Amino acid sequence: MELAEYLMRRIKECGVGSVHGVPGDFNLVSLDYIEKCGLQWVGNCNELNAGHAADGYARVNGISALMTVMGVGELPALSAIAGAYAEYVPIIHIVGKPSRRAQADRLYLHHTLGDGDFDVFAQMSAAVSCTAVSLEDPKTAPAQIDHAIQQCWIQSRPVLILLPTDLVPVSVNDFRLTGALDLSCKNNEVEEVALVDGIVKELHQAANPVLVIGGYGIRQDMTAEILGLAELWKIPTCITPMGKGLVDETLPFFRGLYVGQCSEPSVAQIVQSADLIISIGDIQSDLSTAGFTNRIDPHHTIALERNRASLRGEAFSKLHLKGVLQMLMARWTEERLFCDHPRKDTLAASDMTSIMPGEGSCYSTIRQFLARIMGPFRTQHSIAHKWLWPALGQWLGEGDVVIAETGSPNFGIWRTPFPAESSLITQYLWGSIGYSMGACQGAAQAVRDSGQPQRRTVLFIGDGSFQVSCQELSTLIRLRLAPVIFIICNNGYTTERYVNGWQESYNDIQPWQHRQLLTAFGAPSHAYQAYRVRTREQLQRLLESRKFNNTSVLQLVEVCMSQDDAPEDLIKLAESLKNRNA
Repeated sequence: MELAEYLMRRIKECGVGSVHGVPGDFNLVSLDYIEKCGLQWVGNCNELNAGHAADGYARVNGISALMTVMGVGELPALSAIAGAYAEYVPIIHIVGKPSRRAQADRLYLHHTLGDGDFDVFAQMSAAVSCTAVSLEDPKTAPAQIDHAIQQCWIQSRPVLILLPTDLVPVSVNDFRLTGALDLSCKNNEVEEVALVDGIVKELHQAANPVLVIGGYGIRQDMTAEILGLAELWKIPTCITPMGKGLVDETLPFFRGLYVGQCSEPSVAQIVQSADLIISIGDIQSDLSTAGFTNRIDPHHTIALERNRASLRGEAFSKLHLKGVLQMLMARWTEERLFCDHPRKDTLAASDMTSIMPGEGSCYSTIRQFLARIMGPFRTQHSIAHKWLWPALGQWLGEGDVVIAETGSPNFGIWRTPFPAESSLITQYLWGSIGYSMGACQGAAQAVRDSGQPQRRTVLFIGDGSFQVSCQELSTLIRLRLAPVIFIICNNGYTTERYVNGWQESYNDIQPWQHRQLLTAFGAPSHAYQAYRVRTREQLQRLLESRKFNNTSVLQLVEVCMSQDDAPEDLIKLAESLKNRNA
């Protein structure tokens, strides 16, 4: 079998249906094998967007593939790859390189620095990849490919595969394809058993435990185990910003979002008064803790991360969290723990039904509440963030994939109640402006590949961020993908204005006629709907419109808002950033 075919068959085997990237002379021949192996090529408008699209695809599908060329294509994608590395997103990044002979002769080729060094860019990419392999020998290449893909899955981080042009059609032994890729982890069973025993003991002794779920490093491949534990334990459960969309917010034991000083008082009381906090996939970054304002005592905490854990300060390393979670589920299932031990909670179940947004954080009755309060807003009022994000919770549906851009959307979305089976894609650690447009394309493609096209892909992006990566609107049109895109038009970088430079020109942008871009990018009139809304009444009517909720066409909405307005949580965080920068 030819080497490129072997590579593509392995990529397809691990669940990838579409390959993102940009063609170039050093990867053109390898692209011929994509369709041959039953994959779809998604040609993006540039490599940065392609990297972000691969990120979004992986967050929905579990893993993704990206193809670029050495240097000029590899480096523009590097910011996206670094973001995926920081946020534990598995991307198989294949970089086309010149032939082995050209490299050995140190020729002054295009796409190089003109010094005969063909490794300088790979060293940059390898720094943000959990594994980097350079395919040079046909005898060892299949094993190298298998190892890279295994590590991509197991570590949930990008890997780098360097593919010289002359190796693409070279025959390799395909005997390894007779067996499936081994994607299992080699766990440290002694450490895991000790950790599980410790967790069980602590939970037995705790009078007032709480479960805090984040999404850092665990979202792609451990969701089932986390939800299974939450259902078994049924102790008060909170999420952090990274964990939004992981837990059904209508469950009776769900209590809300914990994010330091931006938490609802009732949620802060539950977490901060607990005698045991079990934290899964949570990191204490500035954006996910509202400027390091979380008050979690490590001596009361069991912190579980992807490859390590701590139990009241005692460190556990060289383990894989998935095995720990599965072992915990097995223990609870076998021993039926907690069956006769109802847990104390700060808020009784009977109290939760009366909590409203702004006073608490249980969203089990949010839809009824919003329906009750919408009446007074059906007048000509401008759209404000305080109204917008809770109101959107009434419109979101089960299974929606929501993408929130860095800035106003990914802080406003904290106040949006999510229905069951919905998910959130955003960056709270890397925080790249413009990320969400590419991620939207990748997520929408992954939804299509999943065989569940009825699931909606919904994007919230600011007008400033949109200008960074708007080209992927063209890709959405070409692929006939139909997300719902809300562009918040508030005259530039409002988030930055709150940090510094309220009236400065560097926070201004040129206003665009976004709706006309659909025509400019070649969309036929029957393939999209475009709107502009300025008032609450207009937006509410649109959200209730049957025509707008047609999921077969792309929907683009300009939401006009004041540049002086921002989510309250963002304003608090911007002040924290400003003080820390000083």
